[in-house]
Amino acid sequence: MDIDRASVTIYASNLLLSLLGFVGTAYFAQTLGGTVLGIFFTFDAVMSVLETATRLGVDTGIEKRMSEAGQERRGAYLTAGYLITLVPIGIVSTLLFLFRGWVTTYIGVAIVPLLVVLIISSTGRWLIGAALRGEGEVARASIIELFGEVFRVVTSVVLIAVGYEVFALLYGVLVGILFKFIVFYFSLSSDIVWPTRETISDLWGFSKYTSFNSVSSLAYNWADTLVLAYFASKTAVAVYEASWKVSVVAVMASQALSRAVFPSISEWASRDEYGRIETALSEGFTYGLLLVIPAVVGVAILADPFMKLVYNFDTGGLILVLLMAEKLLQAPRILIQRTLTGIGQPNLVFRTAALTLAANVVLNLLLVPELGSLGAAAATITTVSIALVIQIVYLRQFITVTANWRVIGRQTVTALTMGAIVYAAATVLPPSTLVKLGGLIALGVVTYGLGMATDREIRERVLQMV
Repeated sequence: MDIDRASVTIYASNLLLSLLGFVGTAYFAQTLGGTVLGIFFTFDAVMSVLETATRLGVDTGIEKRMSEAGQERRGAYLTAGYLITLVPIGIVSTLLFLFRGWVTTYIGVAIVPLLVVLIISSTGRWLIGAALRGEGEVARASIIELFGEVFRVVTSVVLIAVGYEVFALLYGVLVGILFKFIVFYFSLSSDIVWPTRETISDLWGFSKYTSFNSVSSLAYNWADTLVLAYFASKTAVAVYEASWKVSVVAVMASQALSRAVFPSISEWASRDEYGRIETALSEGFTYGLLLVIPAVVGVAILADPFMKLVYNFDTGGLILVLLMAEKLLQAPRILIQRTLTGIGQPNLVFRTAALTLAANVVLNLLLVPELGSLGAAAATITTVSIALVIQIVYLRQFITVTANWRVIGRQTVTALTMGAIVYAAATVLPPSTLVKLGGLIALGVVTYGLGMATDREIRERVLQMV
């Protein structure tokens, strides 16, 4: 499968995955309330922190090395990854049991034994999923992720119906992880073989840089939630995380493109074909922003009624607007960081990660106690801005970083036109019900889609990708 079609498949899978997550979160918020949902999001943040610590960036290392290695050596890298992660898993598990009282108080529910099981299984799932992507099966891996989320949500809904409340969400996560691991394993074509010491050393030599990159990504995704969970109520956590999950939909195109093109970038870099990398990155900027720009405009108009009608939250509209605007920076940053890693420069991403990690944590600690969720959003925007500027400077040392400004300008004008039409319609027909809100969103989608369809370059490229 070529990059374009792989990107479309990954994007479609991620779109369905996000839609499923959105519907599930809305249902959980309406059924369980903000406090229970906030407990789950706090747990999710803690779990993500700890399983990132156990992965040590080895998943990215596996994907990188397996994309370069011959068929006979690929399985050894996966086995080496599991061996490397045994030590951090043991350390994290021990610490959880030693500090289980504090962990229970922080999360709001006694969960340490289940948390350990989830961390172990999730680490295994991440590594074997990376192996499948390293074999070039990025689209298949994305589809498996989608079905795993289906199992998670369905399991949670069933368990809620029988009265499990927050544990319904936790057991749903476990079912989804196990499903993904099993299907990943049977989809893998590489034989699992015992690695040599050189293989382990080679994998760790690359992963020791991406380990900190993973921590930086974690800080971007979860530092705000972790600090909020300490200084604010669980309901505030639920509002912030619900807003975050909606905003993430806008960068799915960039995530899909980065995942699809990463094995190819690694291959092109090994052959010194940097011109192809420059072309792929330029197109990535253009199509990665295709949904972000209209999403920012639409959210600016409909954020407040959206949060009220969908999640039953009286606040959160401004948070959603800020987090969506931040994705204008995050979309290109995703592609640039992935490209730096793909051309074999994880050390440069490491340096950026060290700086932005410190900046994000410090900013959250300074701003969240004073401004709450607004402070968390401001910290995130500032951190991403710093990372984007630094990584552009780094990447320009190796390739020319350009974008198709004509098409991006066209996207902006079309999005603003769409916004004017939706705003006018909202004044005549206020979004007081879910049906009316949905109608306004549909109007925006159709207006923007028709406007972009008149651009021949975009129309032909989209048809080519499909």
